[in-house]
Amino acid sequence: MSRRLFPVALLLIAVLRSGVAAAPAKQTLHLRFPKVSIPASGSVEACVLIRVPTTTPFDLATWEIRNGGPKVGLGVFHFLVYVYSGEQLGELASEAGRVVQSRGCLDLGPPDRDHRQLFASGAGKRVRGSLPPGVALRLAPVPATPGGPPDGLGILLDGEWTNSTSRARRASAVVLLRRAHPGAVGRIAQPIFERSAELGLEVPPGAVRSTEDSTAALNAAHPGSPAVRDAWGAGITTLGGSAPTGDACVVLLTGHMHKHGRFLGVDLLGADGLPANPPGGVPNPFETGRTHLFGAFDYTDPGVLAFSPPSLLPADHALHYACWDDNGVTNSVQLGCEESAGVAPGTALGMSGGGAAKPCTSAGPASPECPVADPAYPTRTFTGACVPAKVVAGDTPNDEVCALAGAYYDPVPGAAPGSECNAATLAPGH
Repeated sequence: MSRRLFPVALLLIAVLRSGVAAAPAKQTLHLRFPKVSIPASGSVEACVLIRVPTTTPFDLATWEIRNGGPKVGLGVFHFLVYVYSGEQLGELASEAGRVVQSRGCLDLGPPDRDHRQLFASGAGKRVRGSLPPGVALRLAPVPATPGGPPDGLGILLDGEWTNSTSRARRASAVVLLRRAHPGAVGRIAQPIFERSAELGLEVPPGAVRSTEDSTAALNAAHPGSPAVRDAWGAGITTLGGSAPTGDACVVLLTGHMHKHGRFLGVDLLGADGLPANPPGGVPNPFETGRTHLFGAFDYTDPGVLAFSPPSLLPADHALHYACWDDNGVTNSVQLGCEESAGVAPGTALGMSGGGAAKPCTSAGPASPECPVADPAYPTRTFTGACVPAKVVAGDTPNDEVCALAGAYYDPVPGAAPGSECNAATLAPGH
């Protein structure tokens, strides 16, 4: 098992491009990151979205990241590769050539921009990775518009470089994605993307709050409904992704947050529902003495926990996750248009009338951004004041997200203990 976490990014420049150097029918996709100028004694995080026209899934076996540029003075903080899993690839591709200075690529793309999953990462000049023997990760084509036929792959490349010299340097990169040979694939890894914590996520101004706390409040408000568990495993209803029907072989884990996210922790739960994390876990920065199986500290660079060999998650176990979000303690407070005098606007999505506050940018009792009525918010009225608001989950860059992501596959039936995740023993397609 290997754990890799990455440092905090300082600046983001996003450029969208269409097309790749290699046709998707080939065994290898060559994804080129264009040259980026890194200022003297500075650093730049840059993202490039590449659209690969295809209607056929690309079953990934191995990947390689090659960072280019001068050897002296130019360093790589991180390089991340995501696959887009939304339904609006056409809108993403239509932004070709647009430069966006936005950490985490939050200010570009359609409302489902957060439907992307990290699957490769590294911080060196040349980094290689692979799926376990007999396993491939399916990169599935998505539609250009919701409900449409598969149109292509959307691959997001996110690199951060630092320049320690006294003059500007130019950085670039190439990512090689190699297709698995069909005769060598016994299992296709499926995505983990669980977002139920967003239903209760609600952080008042001037506070740090965990989704464990907010989900407990959500469940208390709905005593007759099934409890939201913010967990992934067999028999657990998930929000936003698939779940196993029995035991599962977990390949990797990561997380997804927005700019209010300060920490995401993942726990292994035993059959009794209590944490059963192995020793030497990741310390929780908000709860002294608590450790986790995995922890992410930076929304722009969540890191990856890769299991080698893959880890068996029994059907009576689960993965629980939680986010700790900051609304104005160490970062800027969220602002929104007041709806009731003296009450911070914004309500958790899972509550009655839930939704984010109408955003505004400058606090004051008479804000031109907050007229009494707004056609974009037909069921709401406003006092005219722009005030500190609650942070809740939503689609905009100012709203928050909290998701457990990763990949898994079904174990080998009838395998001896300790060999359940050895997919190399399976015949192709099983």
